Amino acid sequence: MNREELYALSRKKVLRGELPRELCLYSPREVYNALIRNNFIKKWHMFISKQYYPPPGKKVLLLYPCSTVKPYYMSRSYVTLFRTLKSLGRSIRQLIHVVTISEPFGLIPEEYYDKKHVWYDCPGLFEWWCKKMGQPYEEEYVEKSINILSECVACFLKGTYEHYKIRIAFVRTFSSGLRVRKDYIHRRIVEKASALANIHVELLPPIEIVKLIVTRRGARAWDFYGVAHPIAQEYLKRFLLKRISQYNLGGTKNVL
Repeated sequence: MNREELYALSRKKVLRGELPRELCLYSPREVYNALIRNNFIKKWHMFISKQYYPPPGKKVLLLYPCSTVKPYYMSRSYVTLFRTLKSLGRSIRQLIHVVTISEPFGLIPEEYYDKKHVWYDCPGLFEWWCKKMGQPYEEEYVEKSINILSECVACFLKGTYEHYKIRIAFVRTFSSGLRVRKDYIHRRIVEKASALANIHVELLPPIEIVKLIVTRRGARAWDFYGVAHPIAQEYLKRFLLKRISQYNLGGTKNVL
């Protein structure tokens, strides 16, 4: 497909807001070049890694993958997530800070979802997408891009170390074949950032939950829904309640 055809597909995913062509990145090399040259992206990285501070009262960092649909909250995955979080009750929901893992922007906190009017489409780091669309896939630039994004996330983790008591990344951890894929970009960014910052982030869901989804509903259920699958969301809900109770955050010792 040529770039105009790809841009037309990208534009359909943005339901509200602008989509500059320079923020449509369709190969690893394009992603890397944008990360090092695009001032709009670089300014955001500087802000989120060096200047940003979370809203008061947020004690649980919940990293969640970006969606192809923008704004995020209009996507199936985020509608499902926010329904899950709402079911926890208002007092617990107020403790949880949802932050999107984004390529190429690194991290986008939930309080910016409504403020962000310029969006992007960045499937270029995913091997399956590049092959499907006939775009060049160079692993060298995948690794370089992951390194830049991981450093940004690591700086965020260090800068917010005193703020959060619990840190969770709820992303595609394993494939439906129960393997770790090299183009599970969000998992790889979190793992590398956690190591760089020397700050633990719990990677979820565990392999047991992925296996349960595949066993009960089939591989396509996990491949299609991912972390938005009802079984995964129920696990997230129970996990959050357990962790928040263990830390007795906001007087929630007896929520279980």
